[in-house]
Amino acid sequence: MKSPRKRIKVRIGKMTYSLSADDDVEQMRDIAATADAMIEQVSKQSPGLNETSASVLALVNAVSMMQDAYERTRLAYAERDTALEAKDELKAELSRLREQFWSMKKDLLYYRNLCDVYESKLAELASTIDTDFAEDGRTGKGRSRRKRNKPLEELQTTIDDVTDLSDESVETIHEQEDETKEAN
Repeated sequence: MKSPRKRIKVRIGKMTYSLSADDDVEQMRDIAATADAMIEQVSKQSPGLNETSASVLALVNAVSMMQDAYERTRLAYAERDTALEAKDELKAELSRLREQFWSMKKDLLYYRNLCDVYESKLAELASTIDTDFAEDGRTGKGRSRRKRNKPLEELQTTIDDVTDLSDESVETIHEQEDETKEAN
């Protein structure tokens, strides 16, 4: 059930008005006091204006203030919406990075275990080789290494060396063909 409308008397400018309010009487009194203050301010700034003109200018000022407040509110809501979108994007990025982190951590554990396996295999192989060398040393079957007669630089082949060799090989083949033709 609706509460009954309450009537209040307020003074705005030089007139007394009877206003009705649904619920909050104090809020209506505050609005009337603000309107009275705005009309009084316009009257002080322009003393030659009559009451109606001062009221109209105060109304124009109030509407301008209301539009400014509306625009600020609209901008605030737009900024809030942008911030919420950015927050959602950042949450998605955070989730993706967490998944990537756990995947990398899983890979790291896998490779650590793989390293442990290979290290143990290398240790087994090293101990087997050490045992084989020890046995070869006792039996005199040790593998003897040949010493290099030439330095390592002389044993290497370069691309230029291969090209020179191929030119010599082509000349040798032509000479052999010529000898074969002469023999026939």
